[in-house]
Amino acid sequence: MTDISILRSDPHNRRKHNPRNVGMIVDALHQVGAARSIVIDEDNTILAGNATIEAAAQAGIEKLQVVEADGQTIIAVRRRGLNAEQKRRLALYDNQTAAIAEWDAEQIAADLQEGLDFKDIFSEVELQDLLSKAADQILPEFKEYDESVADEVEYITCPQCGHKWPK
Repeated sequence: MTDISILRSDPHNRRKHNPRNVGMIVDALHQVGAARSIVIDEDNTILAGNATIEAAAQAGIEKLQVVEADGQTIIAVRRRGLNAEQKRRLALYDNQTAAIAEWDAEQIAADLQEGLDFKDIFSEVELQDLLSKAADQILPEFKEYDESVADEVEYITCPQCGHKWPK
């Protein structure tokens, strides 16, 4: 048993956690307690669960139990003592907090620029939607393409990340 203060947030976290998202996790922690595991690396950097730890700190949870894993074994967290309503609420909180978190479109665009392959994670349509959001966030005044040369180009290119998509 150790303290959550040893953990470091992922500086390249691909999810954005808005106040409603983190607040809902805090509410869940107050109502049904901790039940979700997180994933950390050997340097205590959070790979999955950044919002959970942020909310835990806000909820006053300080203890951390680390379970070593080799990637070949599923780790299950068993919660005892919950009534039927709390069990349902725990599952609802877990699913809804994941649904209201957002992808960090700028980080995804930066990952693509560095050569990270997302083909097994996002469909082409999903990735294009994310990149459109990134372009809107990076350059709100960015015009998708110069209409005077529209017939001459096959692709629209983001001037920030260089990603190309069909016009």
